[in-house]
Amino acid sequence: MRTSFSIAYTSDGRLKMQIVGKLTGHAAREGLELLQTAAKWGGKGIMLDLRETTSLDSLGIGIFEWIHSQNGNLNVDVVPPIQGISDDELAIISRTAS
Repeated sequence: MRTSFSIAYTSDGRLKMQIVGKLTGHAAREGLELLQTAAKWGGKGIMLDLRETTSLDSLGIGIFEWIHSQNGNLNVDVVPPIQGISDDELAIISRTAS
């Protein structure tokens, strides 16, 4: 499965970044770069939609570690994946989402 990113604005003005497929390797690095660029733009916040993300590796988990390391200075809502993510990976994502 090929990984794809889509970026749009929600009705409330937030930037929605959706990731479909595997959040691993090169795709994870690109995802982090896109997220960091969106964070620089500012605005009303970012919604990171992972409902169709099927797997993560250490680089994918790095995205959530970066979000968590921003110490509340970043307005990101994370919509967790529906399937394909282990309990350990989901715990990292949930820590970021809360």
